[in-house]
Amino acid sequence: MMLNQKRKLKRTVSLVRIFVKYGFEELLIRSNIGSLLPLDYNNDEATEAQSSLSVYERIRMALEDLGPTYVKFGQAFSNREDLLPKEMVIELQKLQDKVEVEVLDVKERIEAELGFDPDDYFESIDPDPFASASIAQVYKARLKNGLPVVLKIKRSGIREVIASDMLIMKDVARLLTNYGELFRKINLNEVLEAFEKSIFQELSFFNELANIERFSRNFKGVESIYLARVYPEFCNDNILCMEFVDGVKITDKESIISFGLDPETIASRGLDLYLVQVLEHGFFHADPHPGNLLVLKSGKVAFIDFGSTCSIVPKEKELLEDFISHFIEQDARRLISTIKKMAIRFNINDEKKLEKDIYHFFDLLNSTSLQEIDVKEVLSRFSAILNENEILMPDHLYLLVRGIVLIEGIGRALIPDLNIIESLKPYILKIALRKLSPENLKISGMKLLRTLTDALKTMPDELQSVLSKLNGGELKIIQEIEGLSLIKKMLNRFINRLVFAIILSGLFIGSAILVLADKPPKFNGIPTLAVFGFLISLVFGISLLISWMSKNK
Repeated sequence: MMLNQKRKLKRTVSLVRIFVKYGFEELLIRSNIGSLLPLDYNNDEATEAQSSLSVYERIRMALEDLGPTYVKFGQAFSNREDLLPKEMVIELQKLQDKVEVEVLDVKERIEAELGFDPDDYFESIDPDPFASASIAQVYKARLKNGLPVVLKIKRSGIREVIASDMLIMKDVARLLTNYGELFRKINLNEVLEAFEKSIFQELSFFNELANIERFSRNFKGVESIYLARVYPEFCNDNILCMEFVDGVKITDKESIISFGLDPETIASRGLDLYLVQVLEHGFFHADPHPGNLLVLKSGKVAFIDFGSTCSIVPKEKELLEDFISHFIEQDARRLISTIKKMAIRFNINDEKKLEKDIYHFFDLLNSTSLQEIDVKEVLSRFSAILNENEILMPDHLYLLVRGIVLIEGIGRALIPDLNIIESLKPYILKIALRKLSPENLKISGMKLLRTLTDALKTMPDELQSVLSKLNGGELKIIQEIEGLSLIKKMLNRFINRLVFAIILSGLFIGSAILVLADKPPKFNGIPTLAVFGFLISLVFGISLLISWMSKNK
C-alpha cells in the first residue's frame, strides 16, 4: 500500500505540473491538490499555452504529455460526438502513442522470462522493433524451421505505471464530476471503470493468447479468413509469439488491385467477417482499425492484435439481435422496450417524447439516400437521444458501435457507395428464421413452461400464508374499500384470463414440441397433431383477444 501511495504521489506531482503548463490551474484550485504542492501556478508556459491554443488543443496536448494511459483514455472518447463538442472530438482523434523505443536485449529478456536459450529455437531475432506502442514492442524473428514469426514483448514496468495512473485518474474523475455538468452527463466514473477493466485485459498476454485461440476455433474451416498460428511454448504473460502475417492494410486499395483482387469483394468480405463475429459468435475484435485487418495475396483477410476483444453472453446477444431487428424495422415501441432491458440504468421522464424523437430520427434516415447515409453521424444522433433520457448502455454496445464505425470507414475506402444498413439485412433475416425454427420454438417453449411451473408451485404456499394470517388475526383490513364488488369482478376476470392464457401457452408449447416429432400422419411435412394444436391455440388466442377488446371499449 505504501508503495502504491508513493507511486501515486510521484505521478500526482507530474499531473499537477502538466495541468499548470496547459492552463488548467482552476481545476487544481477547486481541489486540495494545489495547496499540497509548492508549485508556481503563474508560470510563463501556462500563460503562453492559454493565449495561443484552444482549450481542446490544450486538453489533447496535456493527455499526450501525461503518457500512454491517458492517451488511450482520450482515444476511447475519440468517437463520442454524442457526448463531447465536435472540436474536442477532432483533437482527441489526433492523439498518438508518442512512446520512445525501449532499448532492450531481446534474447536476454526471452531467457529471463521463458527459461531457455533462444538460440536453441530461433534462427534469428531482429534486435530493433519494427513496431512500438505504449504497452509493448514487436520484433521480427525466424524459427529454426525457417518460419517467420513476431515476438510481442511487454515494456518493462508498464503494469506498475498504468496501476499508478489509474489511481490518479479515479481522483481526477471525481474532481471533474464535481467540476462540471458535462462530466456527470457522460458518466465519467462508470466509463473509467470500464476503461480500467479493458486496459488491464490488454496488459495480459495470456488473455490475448486465449482470445486468439478462441477466435481461431470460431472460424475453423472458413476459407475467406486467414488464421495466424500462435506458439504457446514461446509465450507467457509478458511475451507473445505468433506467426508473421505477410499482408497489406485492408484500406491499401492500390496493393489490393496489384494482387489481382477486387476491392469491393475484399470490403464485403471484411464486413461479413465482422458481422459474423458479432451476430453469430458473440465474440468480436474490439479494435478493427485498418492496421489490424490485413489482406493476403490469396484474397484472405487476417485479423491481428487481439489485446482488445469483447464477449457477449447469450442473453446480451439475444437482446442485441432484437435491438438491431427493431432498429432496421423502425419499430420505436419495441426498440424502447429492448433498450430498457439492455440498459444498465435509465431515467426516461417522458416515454411518449422518446418515442416521437426516435420516429423523427427514422424519418431523417428515410429522407436520406442510402449512399449518403453517414453511419458515424447516424449512431452519434441516436446516442444523443439515449443521453437525453439518461440511458446508460452496457460497455459491449459502445465497443460494437466503435467497431461498426471503423468497419464502415474501411468499407467506404474501398466502396464509396457502401451502405452498411443494407448489408445488415441478410443477417436480420437469418436471425428471424432462426427464432422461428422448430428447435428454437421448443427451447423458448420449455423456458416459458418452466417459468409458469415455478410460478404455480409457489402460488399455493403464498396463498396459504395469506389465509393463515387472516385466520390467525395477523392480517386485517383496516380501511373500507369503495367499489369492492367491482374489484372482485375484475380479479375474477383476471384470474380466468390467466388460467385461459396458461392453457393456451400449454397448447402452443406442446404443438411446438410435436413439430420435432417425426411421426405420421403429416400435413405438408408437419405432424398433423402439431397443426391441430396450433389451430386450436390460434382460435383460443383470437377469442381471448376479442374478449379483452370488448371489455376495454
